[in-house]
Parts: sequence; C-alpha cells; structure tokens
Amino acid sequence: MDFVIRGGHVPRKTGEQPKYKDIADDLRRRIDDGEFAEKGKLPAERTLLKEYADKVKSAVTVRQALGLLRDEGIVESRLGSGWYVLEWRPIVRNGLKRLSSEQWGEGKSIWDVDVDGRLTVPDGVEIETLPAEVDVATALGVDAGALVCRRDRRYLVDEVPVLRSTAYIPEDLARGTRITQVDTGPGGTYKQLEEAGHKPVRFREDLRCRKALPAEAEDLKLATSAPVVELVRYAYDAADRVVEVNRMILDASRYLFRYDFSS
Repeated sequence: MDFVIRGGHVPRKTGEQPKYKDIADDLRRRIDDGEFAEKGKLPAERTLLKEYADKVKSAVTVRQALGLLRDEGIVESRLGSGWYVLEWRPIVRNGLKRLSSEQWGEGKSIWDVDVDGRLTVPDGVEIETLPAEVDVATALGVDAGALVCRRDRRYLVDEVPVLRSTAYIPEDLARGTRITQVDTGPGGTYKQLEEAGHKPVRFREDLRCRKALPAEAEDLKLATSAPVVELVRYAYDAADRVVEVNRMILDASRYLFRYDFSS
C-alpha cells in the first residue's frame, strides 16, 4: 500500500514553540504598536494567512493564533464581521444593589446600576400570555398549563447585544398592569408588582457558565461555542410566592459580577 503525504507538514524542532504562538506573538506586538487602532478590526483570516505564509500554510493555524488572543482578552470575534481588538468596558453587574427596592421602588431602572449612563436599548420586546410549560410552572409553583405572561427581549449596550432575557409572571398578577405592555413604566415589572400588592421582598439568582448554544451565539453575535452565563432569577413576595422567574443568557465576556456584603 502506498502512503501519500499531504500538506507538507514539517515537524517542529525540539524546544521550538508552535507556529500559532509565533503568529499570536506578532499580532500582539502589532496591536500594541497601534497598527489596527483606527478601525479596531484585524485583517481577514485569509489575509493573515497570506501575511504569514512564511510560517504556516493552513488557516487552522491562524485561527489557533486568534483563539489564543481571544482567550487572553485581547481580541474578539463578531459573528459575520470578523476579528476586532477588544476595547469593551465591562458591565459591572452589582447583584445586590440593582435589586434593592430603593432602586426600582423609586421608579429607577435596575440597569442604571450596571451601565453608568451608557446607551442601553431593549430590542425586539415580545409579550404574550400562554400556558406554562412544565419547567416554568415548576419554577413559579403553579400547575402546568396555568396561564403566564411571558416577556422576552434582548438588551443592547452601546449598540452591542449583551443579554437575552425571558421573564415569566403569573397571569393573575400581570393582568390589568403595564407588565402586559412593552413599556412597563418607571420601576419596571417590580414596581408594577408592588402596586398590584405583590411587592418582591427577596430574590434568588442561580448562575452557571457554559458554552453558547448555536442559537444563543447567533442571537448575541458570538463566536461559536463562546462562553455565556445562564442566570435564573426568582422574585418572591412577602407570602413567599414566586411572582416572577427570569431566565437570562449573558455574554460572559461583557460582564463583571459584583456582590457587596456587610458582616
């Protein structure tokens, strides 16, 4: 049987670092020198392959180099657009301060705590009343099939999608309030619940980090299998009833989670 060598692969010499690291080192130097500062965009992968043709013959190696810089927080991939130098200012999400009744109870948005005046836009708000699926019913403590109000929207900060939020409120609590409208008014959903006699008095948040599902990556304009934070928040009234459950998918690279405690 004849063996055919494909690709012309040449083994590395002992002690020689991988070629993708050579490319990453050079790109890091070029970024530090401000070569891409004007637009912040790196050359396309095929262009980089030509630029580093003396080092590699495969686009896979170029992608490995870019992936290394991404993991170092130096560049980011924008779906359908290419690679950019990362200059994003993290959203500092103060979990305790943002949910304080002193915030939404005074008619303020809980986003005001996070974004420090940056442009924040809810995108594509969808509201519907529908029967609760089993997982939603379990979370809310209602019977499967009971009516719930579903509020789904994506949030953009500085025109960049950062979070997908899907909230469920028991229909009997949402009925006749602005929760069923696109604009919930000052203080948002929690202020509306307070006025309906079901003020949230405590919250629970469950967080986990995982790889984005394909639909999530497309929704938040992420690279395939980029990390996201899945956060589920439960709001309870004084009778310990769950008055809202909100499942959020956050671009993990955009957030810093902060919790202030007193001893």
